Amino acid sequence: MNLPLIWIGIPILFATMALFMRQRKQLYFGLLVAVSASLSVGAFLISALFSSSTLPLTWSEELFILGRTFSLTINDLSLVGLLYSVTTLWILSLVPKNENPFLPSFCMIYSAVNVASFAVDPFLYSALIIFIANSLFIPVMAQKKSDSITGRLRFLVFQLLAVFLVLLAGWVLAGGEIAPVDEEQLFFASVLLGLGIALWLGAFPFHTWIPLLADESPIIPYGFAMTYIPISGILMLLKFANNFAWLREYDPFFPALQILGMVMIIAGGTGAFFQKKSARLLGFVVLFGIGLLLLGVGFTEAASTDLLSVWLVPFIIGLFSIAVAYRELSQPMMNGQLDEFRGGFYKYPIYTILLLSGFGSIVGYPLFAGFAPMLFLYENAFKINQTAFIGLLLGQIILAMTWIRLFLRLTLRIEKEKLMQDQINLDRILPILVILLNVIIGIFPEKIYRIVIEMLGKIFPLL
Repeated sequence: MNLPLIWIGIPILFATMALFMRQRKQLYFGLLVAVSASLSVGAFLISALFSSSTLPLTWSEELFILGRTFSLTINDLSLVGLLYSVTTLWILSLVPKNENPFLPSFCMIYSAVNVASFAVDPFLYSALIIFIANSLFIPVMAQKKSDSITGRLRFLVFQLLAVFLVLLAGWVLAGGEIAPVDEEQLFFASVLLGLGIALWLGAFPFHTWIPLLADESPIIPYGFAMTYIPISGILMLLKFANNFAWLREYDPFFPALQILGMVMIIAGGTGAFFQKKSARLLGFVVLFGIGLLLLGVGFTEAASTDLLSVWLVPFIIGLFSIAVAYRELSQPMMNGQLDEFRGGFYKYPIYTILLLSGFGSIVGYPLFAGFAPMLFLYENAFKINQTAFIGLLLGQIILAMTWIRLFLRLTLRIEKEKLMQDQINLDRILPILVILLNVIIGIFPEKIYRIVIEMLGKIFPLL
């Protein structure tokens, strides 16, 4: 059993095969959901069984392709299982709708390529592989009728620059594997790496492509891509810190991440508050979420990878909930204005609750998945960096005001709509389950978050 072949090669093969049967919708979706769910469950199962007992199985953890090594260990399988769980969730959301028929297959290919970027050795090639994945996904996000391509072009240019800067930083630092680097060399490499990661994640002031891309893209492909891009970028950053001791011991490294995360939280919250278009609002919510992830990495010295681990779940659930709810609540004739949501609760109560719960999870409201991580983040920020604490509080207050404004729009009754028109159909089952999952994690956070914390702790033992 070759682990990279199973979790990288097989999904790409099946997704490519599925494209030839996309006209037969049931078979098409059935195959993709079955493969993605099997890969997810299998990864979790093997990881759990191996950690508790010895398995009578032999496997290879390496796959050689074009001179590069793709390596997946048993410790990595929990993260791989989480990524394929996310993919399964997004593919399931596409089943009731007649959207771009290429999208489900491309979602699985995109996930497999991202797993490959995490597994490649030397790990510097992960930047190049992720760029290839993003380039492949651009045609899917270009299906929306839009006269503007500014966001897509800016996205590709920034991603290409990020690849160049990250590879250059890795080349500068590579000599330190056998001999310590001097202070000047380390500073130069840190600047290159910082700029590369900032371009990659859309960090301030390179964030403009995030709302622009949201405006130009269909909401589901955008939501899927913006779930994976920050996670892959953060994992690449953690790999740098885990592999280069002098980088994580470099005094300005973690404080710089704290400040950057704080600025993005404020920028995301402020930008969301002043938006009139629903797509751009989602773009700034994404920016806010990336700021939370960066702030979590910034407190690694005090909290290890725990803070980042607990924010992964609310980020994933929040973006999925908002994107799926947007698709139902949006009216094409309104040109994406937030006013189209007026009275939405009386037409689509389930999707309205899904939207508010997903938004509330990222804000960090009580009873939602983001509440416990937000308290954890506040605790560390207050102890370590008072400036970051104030910035976090300010950004959260502004985004919470945006949530209240959205809540009022959705619940404001329109005279023409007296009765709730939503019905419990099969396509409502998934949103209901996601809402329940969000609330259950919010009420009982310890068990779920402990699993994710242990998962990243095994992958990055030196952080």
